[in-house]
Amino acid sequence: MQSPVLAVDGLAVDIRGAAVLGGVSLEIAAGQALGLVGESGCGKSMTALAILGLLPRGAQVRAGSVRLQGQELLGASEAALCQVRGGSVGLIFQEPGACLDPVMRVGRQIGEALRLHRGLRGGAQDAVLRDLLVEVGLTDTERVARAYPHELSGGMQQRAMIAMALAGEPVLLIADEPTTALDARIASQILDLLDRLRRDRGLALLLISHDLAVIGGRCDRVTVMYAGRAVEHAPAAQVFTAARHPYTAALIAASPGLAGVAPKSALRDIPGQLPPPGGGGSGCAFAERCALARPACSQRLPAWTALATDHAVRCLQYEEGW
Repeated sequence: MQSPVLAVDGLAVDIRGAAVLGGVSLEIAAGQALGLVGESGCGKSMTALAILGLLPRGAQVRAGSVRLQGQELLGASEAALCQVRGGSVGLIFQEPGACLDPVMRVGRQIGEALRLHRGLRGGAQDAVLRDLLVEVGLTDTERVARAYPHELSGGMQQRAMIAMALAGEPVLLIADEPTTALDARIASQILDLLDRLRRDRGLALLLISHDLAVIGGRCDRVTVMYAGRAVEHAPAAQVFTAARHPYTAALIAASPGLAGVAPKSALRDIPGQLPPPGGGGSGCAFAERCALARPACSQRLPAWTALATDHAVRCLQYEEGW
């Protein structure tokens, strides 16, 4: 079995005593894409922040392990993490216009990453900068490098952000809702670009989205999160054709972009709302919204049940064989 580039095991995070992550585990190998999906507030972005030690004030890791190519990141020094961020791990955010420095030319921003993580300066830096811009589809390299972020379209800003993420020659890309601020056509192009870079460079990709349609056809495997916990993990094809957790099935039924899986005429809302952090009780946090729930669901947290190769679900109906 191929060794994972990223291995997260039992990652638990509290904010002022409230559990926001309840033991998340996932693995991604080189060249693989893992989709992390769930409603807004399920803990997807918090997982990414915890992986890189970027938790907000008041948050702390309670338990778990995060290993990048075998190196433990939890408890690492800030200096070591600074080498990882933007170096071996490239970060792509959902609003590039808010992440790029508005008063610094795009070429200088990417150049800083090349200097910090690869020690490049002068002509060598300029040559690699041009190659990166071309690689992400920005062929008018001189104009783009001299431009300020506001002089570029949203799609061009995101391509520039991807070029910056590639500057440190990463082994892992974390893309957190990378298409949220883009129209459908440009969003599709950005996802195609990430897919090509993953294949060409052999990168591990963690693609975070609340939209199953974004994940569909782009990822090898999918982990579904709800209220800070993973509830289903499976190859992507099985998630969309044989979802087992009631929450996963509800997400699919509420997703308008899943042609042939959730027809527009059959779209259904998920009743209720997410519990507050730490408010899921001692049982399954989805129990209050689940049409299949029984009294035991609110009383005991289900264990993982293996259903098939690399397909597991956290639901009492499978654990107890209803």
